[in-house]
Amino acid sequence: MLEKRGYVFRTPQHSRRYLYLPFLFLAGQVSVLLVLDRDWFCSCGSIRLWQGVLDPHQNSQQLTDHYSLLHLAFGVGLFVWLNAIRPHWSLARLSTYAVASSALWEIFENLPFIIQIFGNDGSSLHYSGDSIVNSLSDTFFVILGFLLAARLPTGLSVATILSLELATYVMIGDGVVAGLLRIARLPTNVS
Repeated sequence: MLEKRGYVFRTPQHSRRYLYLPFLFLAGQVSVLLVLDRDWFCSCGSIRLWQGVLDPHQNSQQLTDHYSLLHLAFGVGLFVWLNAIRPHWSLARLSTYAVASSALWEIFENLPFIIQIFGNDGSSLHYSGDSIVNSLSDTFFVILGFLLAARLPTGLSVATILSLELATYVMIGDGVVAGLLRIARLPTNVS
């Protein structure tokens, strides 16, 4: 049986390694977060499926939160970009790169100096890093967005990214653009 992606046909044996690698990347993500001394769950003592209120002690600590939407948007954008530069790659291979990208980002955003940047950026949005469960959930949302974009036309994918960014900003006054502006010490209207 052959798997078709674009104009290149791949045998299942060729793509089999792409079924195992994502799990290794996830294991690596968890391992590094453990070394960085991240908690598995919120140290507040509660476990919630959704953290809908901006609370400095629970932001990025529960299973999902407003930032999950941004990870969904990141997954959509990642598919659009990877598919544009590597249209001949199989979906399995593209997905493997998406998991690797998300795992690397989750490790990066939980490094002490990054937590320091976002935790002391002058806004009311306190960031103290992710719990491991929240970090894995973020990666899940990246993959969900990635697979969604694999089924959408590019224009609709771009509209989805913009809509999710705008929705997050309207709900909590934060997003990718607002975060970049804060890092650059530019006004964001988030106080």
